[in-house]
Amino acid sequence: MIGAGPSGLAALKRLRESGLDAEALEREDGAGGNWYFGAATSRVFASTRLISSKSLTEIGDFPMPREYPAYPDHRQCLDYLRSYAKAFALETHIRFHTHVERIEPLGDAGAGWKVRTADGLPKHYAGVVIASGHNHVPRWPDVPGSFAGDLVHAANYKTPTHPVVIAGRRVLVIGGGNSGCDIAVDCARHAATTVHSTRRGYYIVPRMVFGRPSDLRSERLLKMGAPLWLRRLVGTRLIDRTIGLPWRHGLPRPDHRLFESHPVINSDLLALIDAGRIEPAGDVTAFDGRDVVFADGGRQTFDVVIAATGYRISHPFIDGRLLGGHDADAVPRLFMHALHRSRDDIAVVGLIQPDSGQWGITDLQAAVVARMARAARSAPRTAAWLYRLRQRPEPAPPIRYVDSPRHALEVEHFSYRRRLERLLASLDRRLRREGATCSQAAAKRQR
Repeated sequence: MIGAGPSGLAALKRLRESGLDAEALEREDGAGGNWYFGAATSRVFASTRLISSKSLTEIGDFPMPREYPAYPDHRQCLDYLRSYAKAFALETHIRFHTHVERIEPLGDAGAGWKVRTADGLPKHYAGVVIASGHNHVPRWPDVPGSFAGDLVHAANYKTPTHPVVIAGRRVLVIGGGNSGCDIAVDCARHAATTVHSTRRGYYIVPRMVFGRPSDLRSERLLKMGAPLWLRRLVGTRLIDRTIGLPWRHGLPRPDHRLFESHPVINSDLLALIDAGRIEPAGDVTAFDGRDVVFADGGRQTFDVVIAATGYRISHPFIDGRLLGGHDADAVPRLFMHALHRSRDDIAVVGLIQPDSGQWGITDLQAAVVARMARAARSAPRTAAWLYRLRQRPEPAPPIRYVDSPRHALEVEHFSYRRRLERLLASLDRRLRREGATCSQAAAKRQR
């Protein structure tokens, strides 16, 4: 296991409960991954909270505490994840301070993997699960020119005083995703001027709708089987009745329909725009010293620019072609974003961006990976069935997302979770059947 964040912990637990001798390699000094605020690899900032409710984020067999708010902050998330590790006795199977530098196959599929860590000592494993996340390499905006002030990526933003002081300064935040909106809100409370640049219009969804988390209201319609057009209609009206649609606040109309972009969950942004604390702006076209030029020809002077422009999908410790990519640095091409198309000895957990909570879904991914490993070890017919399944074309997603790097890993959580649940049920059924057949054959041989 590479990584001991939410996905790595779930995978470690699932593999060990399947009887496999699994361990996790974690570069930091404690579990938690991205939610370990202050760690070198963490991308959360001091005011970060979940954008999905705890009910749709928690791992299925480990509910979040009842006293947690609907949207826990990063401290509560870290406490939850470490409580999960403790409850299932996972920490004794995690090697902390262990940075993976390279993994390579020992031979053909099934021969195992050589894992080299920063201490230079390679170790051989029968299989590898990559659960290291995908928010490591910042994606910088492609803007001509250079900026003479403080240029910071959201990856390094922690507070209004670190890594740069915001108070009393002119700040530009680039990016319309959740990080960009949250940082713009953060800055607006301290900066002299806060300008928020977005390339397109987005739907903004409040955290709460009439006293209930907005994603739980949407989940109810999904469980009822409501068609997409009806969910869009209801969702749009609820947004309008709570915080108002973006164009009612002077923002551009989105160039896509509701649900066709990763949801932006924010209950403060529009109010601060209305109060004049955040000034919306269009796309940035050039840097010129401390001046920034916008797509409409406007020009403003800034002291600080914060680029909340996402991350490049990267696993620098493995050749991307080994995960189905077209070249060494390509995005992995995996069955259901998790399973290798032809190998049973490597998988990726957590390489998705669902439009709701993730941890419960990655736990299901981990359960499927554990079944695959079990089948590869002792159930050849089940393994052969899963191999054939992975060669088939996957169904078209129920929603067509905006064509942008941001949506390369986007999945509609409800249908994706259902697919995982059905696959898990099929694997369990086949494993039971094959196990019973083997037991009967063994009994006959003993007679």
